[in-house]
Amino acid sequence: MIEKARVRDLPELARLLSTYAESCPLKLPPASLPKIERALARCLDSGIVFKAMRKERPVGILALQEGEFWYSHSRFIGDLAYFVEPSSRASRYAAHLLKAGQEYATMRGMPLLMGVTHGGDVVRKDLFYTRHGMDRIGGIYARGM
Repeated sequence: MIEKARVRDLPELARLLSTYAESCPLKLPPASLPKIERALARCLDSGIVFKAMRKERPVGILALQEGEFWYSHSRFIGDLAYFVEPSSRASRYAAHLLKAGQEYATMRGMPLLMGVTHGGDVVRKDLFYTRHGMDRIGGIYARGM
């Protein structure tokens, strides 16, 4: 089930997001729970956070915020965080979270931009986004991580 997150949900959602580094093939810096909570709180103030729930436990999150293109005054909805725990990835949680994000962006009258910042299984992620009506525009590359 997909629900809108509230401030009281942030500590548990921050703990979920802190597991991201464990599932990433790159060696990432350690997570800071207070920093994650502050970022999610700012996102709630200026956007929306959706959570995917299995029974009474969050298994996924999509945090969206409004932004402005660097070259234009036009605005968009972009993801701050999009994560589904590894044991729930064979489910439909990711698709339901993305659909909630797409509906939110449509309601706000703005395009939705989603980033792929986890280097694992990029082909599968590309297929996932295109299957859900999104177009790929560029990519992100890192060195020295």
